[in-house]
Amino acid sequence: MHPNNRYTGPHDFHDLAKYVPKLASFFTTTPDGRNSLDFTSSEAVRLLNKSLLVRDYGLQHWDIPKGNLCPGVPGRLDYIHALNDLLQDDTNKARTQDAKRVKEHRTFGLDIGTGASLIYPILGLKEYGWLMVGTDVDATSLRVATAIAQFNPGLKQGVIVRQQPDPEAIFRNAILPNEYFDFTMCNPPFFASAEAATAAAQIKWDKLGVKTGPAPTLNFGGQANELWTAGGEPAFLRRMILESTEVYRQVGWFTTLVSKKGYLKIAEQEFKRHRITDTKIIGIGQGGKVRRVLCWRK
Repeated sequence: MHPNNRYTGPHDFHDLAKYVPKLASFFTTTPDGRNSLDFTSSEAVRLLNKSLLVRDYGLQHWDIPKGNLCPGVPGRLDYIHALNDLLQDDTNKARTQDAKRVKEHRTFGLDIGTGASLIYPILGLKEYGWLMVGTDVDATSLRVATAIAQFNPGLKQGVIVRQQPDPEAIFRNAILPNEYFDFTMCNPPFFASAEAATAAAQIKWDKLGVKTGPAPTLNFGGQANELWTAGGEPAFLRRMILESTEVYRQVGWFTTLVSKKGYLKIAEQEFKRHRITDTKIIGIGQGGKVRRVLCWRK
């Protein structure tokens, strides 16, 4: 976990329940006597992350529809800190002259597939004061994310929710003429089909020794467009790199999470194809759950 991540230590569940009392109904005790939470419950996961946003980021209104992807705030925060490191380490100021900026001195970021939770724009704004645009194709997610941005003091002036009308597009429509983004970010759909997502959920629960029904789901939820796409993550990654070549003068760094190390080879091939030579890979996560942030610019 990133050293600046405020969640490097264990959660104080009893303190969090002061902010979202219903969380207490999911308290458990581990075999060694520690206080814990029933992480097999999607409702417990939702309430935990809601309590973190209420207590630590001052949100007054945050909720997501049942079944939508519920982000783990600590893990999402690692991506935000990694991006800040990337921007701070970037000393090649000449590159920023390639596009006309329509901002003053604040960092401007784009979150592709922001989801109903609006989590990355919230964390980017609250942690670093970044101005954020979040895009999505799903009407329900857009409606909920817009409400979160509108009804929480401090978010309305720093977060824009934008519809992506074309489900096959990534940067087209999301980046408007004359806009300049210091970075783009994305938590892509990792599976190639609904069946693949279900199979992954079953494997996870089997490892934990949890019995499930005939159609197991992941404890963090997720709708179809949030979890899977035709061709899976590799196809999505190829499309993203291709589209980045069309708007590269309007973006400082393109970035995305990559779930499997092998997919970096696919990205490397695409970079060669499109003559992209400035790339970086940043590892984030902890324990057995390690992901990579792939970064590039042309």
